[in-house]
Amino acid sequence: MDLCGFGKILNVDLATGRIEKQDVDPQLARKYLGGMGLSCRMLYDEVGPDVEPFSPDNIVIFANGPLTGTSAPCAGRTEITTRSPLTGIVGSGNTGGSWGALLKRAGVDQIVVRKCAERPVYLWVNDDSVEIRDASHLWGKDTAVTSDILQAELGSPAAQIAVMAIGQAGEHLVTYACPINEYHHTAARAGAGAVMGAKKLKAIAVRGTGAIKMARPKEFREAARAARDRVKEAHVALMGAASILPDPMDVYLARGCMPARNFQTGVMPRLRETAHREVYRKHVTGPNGTCYACPVTCFLLAEVNEGKYAGVKVNRAPAPGIIMDAGAKCGLDNLHAIWNFKETCHHLGLDYVSASGCISFAMELFQYGIITTQDTDGIELSWGNEDAMVQMLHKIAFREGFGDVLAEGSVRAAETLGRGASRYAMTVKGMEMMFMEPRTGPTGFVFGDLTNPRGGDNLKTTHGRTRGYAANWWVDKFDMPEDVKARIYSMPPEQFADTWEGKPMHSRWLEDMYSIANALGLCFFTCGPLLALGPTYFSGLFSAFSGLDMTPEEITKCGERIFTLLKAYDVRLGLTRKDDIWPDRFFEEPLPEGPTKGAVLSRAAIGQLLDEYYDLRGWDRATGIPSAEKLIEVGLEDIADELTRLGKLPKHTN
Repeated sequence: MDLCGFGKILNVDLATGRIEKQDVDPQLARKYLGGMGLSCRMLYDEVGPDVEPFSPDNIVIFANGPLTGTSAPCAGRTEITTRSPLTGIVGSGNTGGSWGALLKRAGVDQIVVRKCAERPVYLWVNDDSVEIRDASHLWGKDTAVTSDILQAELGSPAAQIAVMAIGQAGEHLVTYACPINEYHHTAARAGAGAVMGAKKLKAIAVRGTGAIKMARPKEFREAARAARDRVKEAHVALMGAASILPDPMDVYLARGCMPARNFQTGVMPRLRETAHREVYRKHVTGPNGTCYACPVTCFLLAEVNEGKYAGVKVNRAPAPGIIMDAGAKCGLDNLHAIWNFKETCHHLGLDYVSASGCISFAMELFQYGIITTQDTDGIELSWGNEDAMVQMLHKIAFREGFGDVLAEGSVRAAETLGRGASRYAMTVKGMEMMFMEPRTGPTGFVFGDLTNPRGGDNLKTTHGRTRGYAANWWVDKFDMPEDVKARIYSMPPEQFADTWEGKPMHSRWLEDMYSIANALGLCFFTCGPLLALGPTYFSGLFSAFSGLDMTPEEITKCGERIFTLLKAYDVRLGLTRKDDIWPDRFFEEPLPEGPTKGAVLSRAAIGQLLDEYYDLRGWDRATGIPSAEKLIEVGLEDIADELTRLGKLPKHTN
């Protein structure tokens, strides 16, 4: 069956230099859509438990969704999937910009990179022409310089070229290295940049000028226009009111939910002065670099124009996650230094969440005398030491001295150091946690840390609105079944962030919707933070584009199937309910100060929430593993057979 140009896979064997194109089976497209869905199915089939992350047999998949590059709103996303060298489990990240759209216009939906090159190479996709080229002159250079060189070598005044490159961190196999595309965009988490480095793949440059075909163009244009209008309406309703809402720093200080000093405390009062809305607005230069087809423009570029960090440019400058992960987590409250830390990570090709997590882990060890300057190469890792933080980033990226220890991630670093260091590694499933403090953070936001198959963040699960849902009139318009709506939004808007009520259903719904968005090539903002699109819009867009007609119920089942597939990958590796948990700190150490002083989590209460979540998923309570019946129900019969044969599935459920 003709998928109208959708479903073209580029297989690249770096060992032999062979490049082949193939079509996606339409039945696989119907089951997994594209993007994250198809790539995770491929990862499950080809990268088993015996394939280590840095093995030549591991693969890296760069996957557009069917809608990437179209006029659908926020259709500029690309999924990068591999077995993670940081966690050893499924590693799937998502990036924006225009790289994916240009790849789509070159006639490619997925690039699957196999084996390893003998020398540094880059891939040049120039419409129908695809070449593996020597990258010896690029090796050792950071992501920005690499992009500059390739733009100059390959570009012309009329050519639009997008470059995705690894930095020195990827070359040195830092386990949380990431590729950076178009200078500021990245699929940061899970260490795909390190796997690229192991394969000696320095960059992928793309130029695409072709038209994107679709099955029913008129119908698709109408569906895209309706979805775009809906996203704009949601943006006005929910985000446009930001100017009359409290500043995020005020909200986080009032809740005491900052990850300050490696999650020791929930407050850093000076951030109210140094990172307030009126402070960062002085530096914003505009939405330069906004992702393809995005009417939201969360990408705000800022530039420091004075002092020590003059000239530093940062994308998504006002984002609370940047300020808290690159700042509060390490006890840093200088906004310019925070931005410099983040952009240094981008130049080196490092995930700044894991980088700050590893450095804050080391800072707490330094605080308690578990390590000293004798361990850290003479670097004073005291809280808020901005120069020491950047020094350590470079040591990590080049695996020099103590940086070589931290380059493995905080879990393995703790194992190497011993001395009781493991208690201070703030990770879930081996991945450093994102910025929200679980003891007091918005409940709907933080619960996804536990259920995310890739580890300690919620970007695949519950990264959504933290301050309620505007008003009941907006809930009435949500694109979701009424029974789901009633279970999630039964409380007044102002209580949404403060109660655990409805959060297991909230997590399940968003996980399935995010899985659909990541498979279609749409930004998760459309169905999460904006609460704009859901199965009705998703199915209409996919059906008109692909010609594979799908109902809202069927595409919802696709989301459940994809998320269950991610879980199954981890189950095959031996993960169970015991891995769906926060570090001991959050259950044993009450917050020592601030407005929520004394707050601590209850293991019993969180356990009950997980019970409810597993019940909603049809997974076994005792093990947190999907039953064979559930796997069969969602269309993963072959996986049910394999996991049964391996003895990985529960014999009795609930």
